[in-house]
Amino acid sequence: MYAKDETKNTREEFWNEFKAWSGGKRVKAGKPGKWIMNDTGIKQIKLKFHFDDKIALAGIEIDTRNLDKRIDLWDKLEKTKTRLEEKLGSTLIWDMEYPLEVKKTVSRVYCRIENVSIYDRSNWKEVKEFFFSKMNSFEDFFLEYKDYFKYSN
Repeated sequence: MYAKDETKNTREEFWNEFKAWSGGKRVKAGKPGKWIMNDTGIKQIKLKFHFDDKIALAGIEIDTRNLDKRIDLWDKLEKTKTRLEEKLGSTLIWDMEYPLEVKKTVSRVYCRIENVSIYDRSNWKEVKEFFFSKMNSFEDFFLEYKDYFKYSN
């Protein structure tokens, strides 16, 4: 088992390495070096990466205490399901009630790979490529539909 400092350092090392690697690839592709992530322009919508000792996932998250707003945004997202899955090239996991470790629930649409661990460096290349490919597609989709999500019915 890893010591607390060692796990923290390993996680930081992965994310710093991914940030540098993906930033360079994004710039070469004519995109900003930095991912949108929390800077979507819509307070309740975030693009998310997650990598722990079991899975890696990339997706779109709706995070608000206002249940009506969450349902409204979820309905809009569901109406774009075909286009989003076409953009990602795969069937996604649609979870209206996704529990977080911090004892709160969000709505999340995502894709994942299992049986990978942030603590196993031999998984890093696969996860970095997965994140890069999938988040580029999520980001492109979001930018295409941003105005649709921004304005309520």
